[in-house]
Amino acid sequence: MLQIPLAALPTGEYQEYLGDKFLIRYTPSCQILEFCQRRENVGAFNEISLQYGTVEDAEDNLPCARFEGEKLAQMYNIPPENRLIGSSQATSKNYRQLAQQVQVLHSCHHAQSRLDNPLESQLKLADGSITLGQLMTPSWRLPQLVEVFLSCCETNLGIPSLTDDIFTLSTGFLCAGARSVVSTLWSVNDLATALFSIFYYQQRQEGKNRPEALHKAQIQLREFTKLDLNKIFQEVEAREKELIGNRKKYTSDSIEYQQWKLEYNMYTKLNRQIKKIENSSQQFPFSHPHYWAAFICHGLR
Repeated sequence: MLQIPLAALPTGEYQEYLGDKFLIRYTPSCQILEFCQRRENVGAFNEISLQYGTVEDAEDNLPCARFEGEKLAQMYNIPPENRLIGSSQATSKNYRQLAQQVQVLHSCHHAQSRLDNPLESQLKLADGSITLGQLMTPSWRLPQLVEVFLSCCETNLGIPSLTDDIFTLSTGFLCAGARSVVSTLWSVNDLATALFSIFYYQQRQEGKNRPEALHKAQIQLREFTKLDLNKIFQEVEAREKELIGNRKKYTSDSIEYQQWKLEYNMYTKLNRQIKKIENSSQQFPFSHPHYWAAFICHGLR
């Protein structure tokens, strides 16, 4: 059952899904859910004082992931030292240090599930990877983590065993100490995932618990129109033009120029993806369950 996108099961009513009638929360096993419930409440923190951290586009090939991280940084005033951006920063060592420092961790980069060897499922980073096997070891204890959002592909793709446990990257973070994990059942679209993440955190800021926020974000993505996309497109296009105007400010061999080039390439690729959808005939480009049903919530509310 854990591999079925329950939120996308049709009810028989026109354009109605199971997720429209029930709030759905998953658990790898009853034992792991009990671990989460027994954990000490992080009482010293509230939603305002939580420290957020992001790991963005570790291999420099996901422009929407950088846009996603930038939006979250604006929403939560995430300081630069809590953002690992691109191949120069998103290393395995830095990831581990950040995960030990923050209470909410948002990962938007590549990941891969290994059905043939679940413990080798991995978060792909600039200098290698962090595997599920590593997350399950005693050296990876993250008792301060309230929430993890694995905005990556296949972070909850696995095969249940006879003992009911399912070994995925999501499970690894729950075992390491996280109270809740948002993860994915399959390979997800870069732009749709960025939008979904933004919608989810907007709902969280409005006071929704995790299953509620996830449900609302799924509906927002389903009902997202080309006109809505155009509003984002205007912002992206404006930033791209601004960056073009800044091209001559830096010498080509300077660090500033390299930073400018990375940002410019990100907005150029993002702009290209948006235009592709705008030129399509689909009024609701992300209405198919493939785009929104992969996201699931594990652990506590």
